Amino acid sequence: MHVRFALAVAIVGCLASVPAMADFRAEFAVVKGGQSAEMPGMSRLELGGNKMRMDADNVSMLFDTGSGKMVALMHDKHQYMDMQKIVETASAAMAQANAALANLPPEQRAMIEQRMGGKIPGMGAKMDVSVTPTGVRDRVGNYNCEVYRTQVGGEHMEDVCLANVSDAGISGADQATLRRAFEEMKTITEKMSNGMFHSPLNAMPADKFPVRMTRFDNGKVAQVVELKSLTTGGVSAGDFAIPAGYSEADMGSLRRH
Repeated sequence: MHVRFALAVAIVGCLASVPAMADFRAEFAVVKGGQSAEMPGMSRLELGGNKMRMDADNVSMLFDTGSGKMVALMHDKHQYMDMQKIVETASAAMAQANAALANLPPEQRAMIEQRMGGKIPGMGAKMDVSVTPTGVRDRVGNYNCEVYRTQVGGEHMEDVCLANVSDAGISGADQATLRRAFEEMKTITEKMSNGMFHSPLNAMPADKFPVRMTRFDNGKVAQVVELKSLTTGGVSAGDFAIPAGYSEADMGSLRRH
């Protein structure tokens, strides 16, 4: 899962206790570096009721914060993935791999550990992920924001300029949906990594919203994505449904693509 999707807030309260949703749609655009399958930039974040959708290139992530269900749509293949099933399959495969490694002679195991940098899933150290404020303040469109830096394994991966959600005009009810959706995303991410990945969500400040995302490659700016518009109301329920004609992808098809 891309680090850019892990831009959010910690969970607070219960959705049942908040008022009716206002619904909103945030549109983003790549303003530098272009967009490709290898470097997708977020193009839309949408809320409707207790559901959320995030788009990046040919992939859309659908979240139902009432049921906890998460689905990934792959539009170029007309397929979808139930992320809970993916997690269960990945966990089973990880357990089998760990069992096989445990039965290897010490010298073979040492060689594999060396090739993997000593980070065999479930057996090695967790990947170090940090999200820290840089102290830099900026303005994107109509929004004042503060820059936070994401580093993975000591490598500078991304800078995100975060505005206050209240300044962005996002209602308290929609803020709660955002928190819930990203909390579920964090849980899924850590399960898929079998405990090897420290989610950056743990270090993200509460009640913030991304208005600029700057991705780095070998220390140089590779892509910049900015918020272009944020509107409330008029969100279609169909945006949060699996489109007609989409079939469920299996793990075999995922390995081939």
